[in-house]
Amino acid sequence: MNEVVKDWANVIVRAAIIIMILFFFLWPVKLEGSSMDPTLNDGDIICMSRFFVQMGWYEKGDIIVFQYNDSGKEKTVLKRIVATEGDHIRLLPDGSVEINGEILEEDYIDEPTKGIVDMTIPQGTVFVLGDNRDLSYDSRQMGVISCDDLTGKAVFRWFPITELSYF
Repeated sequence: MNEVVKDWANVIVRAAIIIMILFFFLWPVKLEGSSMDPTLNDGDIICMSRFFVQMGWYEKGDIIVFQYNDSGKEKTVLKRIVATEGDHIRLLPDGSVEINGEILEEDYIDEPTKGIVDMTIPQGTVFVLGDNRDLSYDSRQMGVISCDDLTGKAVFRWFPITELSYF
């Protein structure tokens, strides 16, 4: 009987360790919607790392996951960081994005960025945009995102398997 209890305890401890590793380093998130097309598509599953966000290991260009309260309903959102605290961002009339006086090179978008933005990003926040600028609800509408609200950084897409990619 004692051996059986030891075996079960060993299995439970190992399972708990695996779950903790997955929770902090490779947690799956299913994308709903088309705001990140063409980079990510509706139904894609990515793995995010909570650890990277907790350590502050994210930067401009990274795809991040955060929680957003939309009319009392909590939503999990994926967007791309385009500016971080202290950056000055402007959306130009020609549809380009200017960060600190330099045009942002964005080979991951298909259409110009519309809207009116001319601001310096406050401390402890990031400015995010979806890659599908025409359909994305992002910092142009919701404002800057507090770094405290970031829940993960996209590490790789694992579904569909034919489009496996690392970020």
